[in-house]
Amino acid sequence: PWEPFNPIRAWNAFWGLVGDRDDTRYVFEFFRAVNGQSMGGILGRFVNSEFGRSQIEDRTRFAEKLLDRETLKSYGRGTFAAAYLHYLDTENLDPLGVHVAAVENAPELYAQLEREYPEFAAMTYTFHLAHDLHHVLTGYGRDPLGEALLLTYNGNQSGTRGSRLLGMFAGLRIRSEIWQWPVGRMMANARKMARESTDMVVTDLTELLPLPLEEARQRLNIRPDPLYREVRDSWTGPEPVSAKA
Repeated sequence: PWEPFNPIRAWNAFWGLVGDRDDTRYVFEFFRAVNGQSMGGILGRFVNSEFGRSQIEDRTRFAEKLLDRETLKSYGRGTFAAAYLHYLDTENLDPLGVHVAAVENAPELYAQLEREYPEFAAMTYTFHLAHDLHHVLTGYGRDPLGEALLLTYNGNQSGTRGSRLLGMFAGLRIRSEIWQWPVGRMMANARKMARESTDMVVTDLTELLPLPLEEARQRLNIRPDPLYREVRDSWTGPEPVSAKA
């Protein structure tokens, strides 16, 4: 189900996102314009993994774990689950929100994926639901800088061209707006963390939810970037207007 690489479409989507960073339609439009066959290798890893095969067979179990707030609460303070719930509640998010937004942006495309490419549909569904888990694990927030760094991390970790390019473009735009931020160093740190951490394309992150957050990170070899946290905690100026996912 690869769409041809379309740089003009991607360029227009990026500047649309700069104009309204809360409009996620531009994010999905950008991805569709540039991902192309870069998704082939990722799909291969997914379908050949135990986790991927289980998702293809029944993806609802993954969602059910993320939607079961009572069970997540029962794991207690300090756990990955507690951090995930805090993140959702603080940001007023729904675990299914990213997927719902993607489907609403291109309903005919997702209907076609379900009919003709069920393995790819299962993979994209899983990626969408895992997005908020990635925020929690990496420590990157939903501010424009955090989103750019998470895109960079995910693009380099998974191999998705869209995430990698959008993260790079957003980072460059942010650097042009706030020269005081060491954006280049933080982007390099995100790429390093991506290289060193466990392949989350083939990992069932819901199995780690009962664990203390730091233990979950250690199992995945994820070390959140202290420079990002330092920049965010010390900054009192205006926020950049650039991309958000």
